[in-house]
Amino acid sequence: MDDPYAVDRRGFLKAGAIAAGAAAVAGCDAGSGRWRALTDAEAATLAAACDAIVPPDADPGAVEAGVVSFIDRQLATREKDRRKTWRDGLRGLEATARRRYGRGFAELSLEERTAVLQDVEKGAVAAADWPGIGPESFFTLLRDYTLMGFYGDPRHGGNRDRAAWRMLGLPDPPIRGRLRVAEPATRFRS
Repeated sequence: MDDPYAVDRRGFLKAGAIAAGAAAVAGCDAGSGRWRALTDAEAATLAAACDAIVPPDADPGAVEAGVVSFIDRQLATREKDRRKTWRDGLRGLEATARRRYGRGFAELSLEERTAVLQDVEKGAVAAADWPGIGPESFFTLLRDYTLMGFYGDPRHGGNRDRAAWRMLGLPDPPIRGRLRVAEPATRFRS
């Protein structure tokens, strides 16, 4: 009796080649390098913008706290439908920086990046540099996600080493469920 699920060597190699090709095609939309959704250039621009919003000082800034990883993780999972919005906004930042200073956004000083972001927030930038998204809308998105990644729960990819919570002097919150549960204090002994 013939096994209907049997595969000969040639069939196995053919199926493997098809699977490898499908994996390569599926990966074409993924980010390059270490990023899941962002390209290396997009991640560099995003890092410069996030660190202008929460700059490092005596405490870690946004980049050191993992905000770029948080945003990349969101764009690779829950926020896949917003990838184009982020890409358009990051291109707008790059174009605005090049128009004003002749250099990419990540190459600017903190003061220059801050000035660009202030103008983006007000919408005082060249509309030609911002096709597909309004600069004010992108600034709000960028600010909100930077703060979520900086102050949020580390299990979502940001707030690395609980940097923001340590800075504020907050203890780790008790987490119910899979990660850890504080043992209830017993009042009675048996």
